[in-house]
Amino acid sequence: MLKPLKIAFIRLSSMGDIIHSASILPSLFSALQEKYQPIFHWYVDSNFYEILEDSPYIHKLFSLPIKQSLKEKKIKNLLSLYRSLKQESYDFIIDLQGLLKSALVGKCLQTQNFIGFDYKSIKEPLASLFYTQKISIPYEEHILLRNATLAFSAFNLKIPTLQTLLHPPAFLKANENLSPPLIKGKRVLLVLETSKPNKTYPQESFLELTRLFNTLGIKPLLLSHKQAIKTDDHLDFQALSHLNLQQIKALLPQMDLIIGGDTGITHLSWAFNRPSITLFGATPAKRFGLPTDKNLSLSANAHANYDKKDFSIAHIRAKEVFELAKRLLGIAQ
Repeated sequence: MLKPLKIAFIRLSSMGDIIHSASILPSLFSALQEKYQPIFHWYVDSNFYEILEDSPYIHKLFSLPIKQSLKEKKIKNLLSLYRSLKQESYDFIIDLQGLLKSALVGKCLQTQNFIGFDYKSIKEPLASLFYTQKISIPYEEHILLRNATLAFSAFNLKIPTLQTLLHPPAFLKANENLSPPLIKGKRVLLVLETSKPNKTYPQESFLELTRLFNTLGIKPLLLSHKQAIKTDDHLDFQALSHLNLQQIKALLPQMDLIIGGDTGITHLSWAFNRPSITLFGATPAKRFGLPTDKNLSLSANAHANYDKKDFSIAHIRAKEVFELAKRLLGIAQ
């Protein structure tokens, strides 16, 4: 009987980064199970718990109300959380986030092997002081390759190629019964919002894209959370708003195409192996893009470097997006 190997992964936020990180689990599990019985636990902020819920590779998922407790200044909740974390022990802990808050969570847990990026490879270098083993990889490398390098190096395993990492086996699950009622015919989802204004494609451009789809008899679905849709009676679309993460997970596998900025929902499309177009402006596509034959992208700035004043995403023409969409939908040019 193989020896159990209990591993904790820490990636508290954000949505897209959690998806990137979790995508390495199938290949790591496969590599480890040749010698061990891998047991994977995951620590995530409660705001993003639903993304990983029911993942076939996570044996136990811990929901930590860190962000909410800090926002509401509930110190008692944080002390209670600290006491509960001290009860958990692991053979290995892997901090996939590389921030002080994730390193502190890992430090609360019990282990002899706490793995993280070294100070030159990390966003918050002080976090590296907490790790017992430090892995080096340039911060500018592709996010999937960074995560895999960290996790596989911890066990002296061969690191998968980026091409392999871009095609993971299914690692998330969705309950389609939770999906809102949907239109019939071709289903194209336009994701109107992202976490930052400079990563958000202008609503006017999305509405122009809607008009172009209407010329093909396609009624797009427009997904928003806070943003009001400013339109007229000449456009035909289905508006979806205020969906929770479980509903969004249920929605995406039923789509023929998803289009949006560099945000968690478009990356979730990749995780569910659904066709997508990701629009990049201020963030570098070479680091966050997930290029496959069905997951394409358009970038407005080849030299993007996270500049908060970079709103170049607005320069991507709706017509250009539309032409790429027709290709993914198999519509004759």
